[in-house]
Amino acid sequence: MATRSRTPRRPRSSFGQVAVLPSGRFRVRFTGPDGTRRTGPTTFATRSEAEAYLVQVHAELLRGNTLAVIPTTTTVADYLAAYLRDATTQLRPRTLDLYQRTAARWIVPAVGTGAQRVELGPLPLSGLSVGLVRQWHTAVTAAAHAAATATTAAPGRSGHPARAWATAEGLPVAATGQLPAAVLAAWSAAGCPTTAGPPPQADPHAGRTAAAQAYRLLRTVLGQAVRDGLIATNPAQVKGAGTAVHPERRPLEVPEVAALAAAVPPRYRAAVLVAAWSGLRPGELFALRRADVAEAGTAVRVERTLVEVPGRPITTGPPKSAAGRRTVALPATVAAELTTHLATHTGPTPDALVFTTGTGAPVHAAARSRIMAPARATIGREDVTWHHLRHTGATLAAVSGATQAELQRRIGHSTTRAAALYQHASTSRDQWIAAQLDTLATPTPPPGHTPEPDPTPEPPTVRGSHLRLVHSA
Repeated sequence: MATRSRTPRRPRSSFGQVAVLPSGRFRVRFTGPDGTRRTGPTTFATRSEAEAYLVQVHAELLRGNTLAVIPTTTTVADYLAAYLRDATTQLRPRTLDLYQRTAARWIVPAVGTGAQRVELGPLPLSGLSVGLVRQWHTAVTAAAHAAATATTAAPGRSGHPARAWATAEGLPVAATGQLPAAVLAAWSAAGCPTTAGPPPQADPHAGRTAAAQAYRLLRTVLGQAVRDGLIATNPAQVKGAGTAVHPERRPLEVPEVAALAAAVPPRYRAAVLVAAWSGLRPGELFALRRADVAEAGTAVRVERTLVEVPGRPITTGPPKSAAGRRTVALPATVAAELTTHLATHTGPTPDALVFTTGTGAPVHAAARSRIMAPARATIGREDVTWHHLRHTGATLAAVSGATQAELQRRIGHSTTRAAALYQHASTSRDQWIAAQLDTLATPTPPPGHTPEPDPTPEPPTVRGSHLRLVHSA
């Protein structure tokens, strides 16, 4: 009796299931590594195509490439918010505030207009690409530049008619900041002209710092997403996007330091001198207490810094890093000025702030800028800020012969690279080097030595490729 041949049944896959839909197409389902039941992203025309897809998914999961088949749906906005919540106890308050404001302005909402408009916030992390991040960075750079330019041109800054008049007349005046009294007086004497004259030149680099900060934050957050297994690679790969071009802070020469100290109100004279000869950060300088000053003002101990977060009262916190806790010795002349200041302007208790306002309050950043503005105009250095004095202190220490390690400890940096940023060439030091080179070029004969007259040499003769002097016998 003949037996009927039967078509062998296809073995059922041990991973996932394939089901036929009423439409005749095939749907696949499988269980992910997290135990969640998942459905394929599309349906298939034939069962073979559906089963081939399941084989591919299974192979990727066995290799550990979960993201290749199960992309994350967590949005940029949600993950960024979670990242900042987790960083609350790890970041300094001012840094956390900067990150929150940067995210709220440049990363979560839409930026740019027209074809440049990009909105990352509602996108899933898996939806980001290198090209999209590059497009976002271009939009942020343009928007930040426009915002910075508009701020610079706002009335009360560069928009004062006296500034435009002084610029047209060739008088030395900065593009922003408080106008010197002499310029205002000259403008008034000229009849307060309102002719605008040529507008101030826009800074082509305006807004670059804000754009670089936004990019660095996004890159850091996406790097954490990679470590969390939410995306396979970091799409923030725009070369140079995390850096901003800054004009180099030119340190003050010693006579300029003395002139600046003489130009500020008397209660801040010692603050200028201590800052310029110690290299303290402004926040460290204005957080000093009487107890932090050694006897006779010979040194100051840095244990804390002012913490200034917009919209909150000023507090104090630890220095920027562990290396920031340090004791810095002061030159005798500066120590004398500091001692006089303590006796005149500082409260008697150990916790009394060394440098305060006239009412005894901490000197916040805006107040420090108001103190500096007229003084720097007086000495003709409109670029000077309190941070320039830190650069000056580092430069003076380097010129005096401090080694890299000594300079690093003095200014409170944990890395040699960071400390090197504060070393600047000095004109006076360069002249000293030239004098030493001149000494080498014309050595002084030893005492009691009378040099004999040199015989008159014959013209040089060339032998091979060398020049040789042939002397007469």
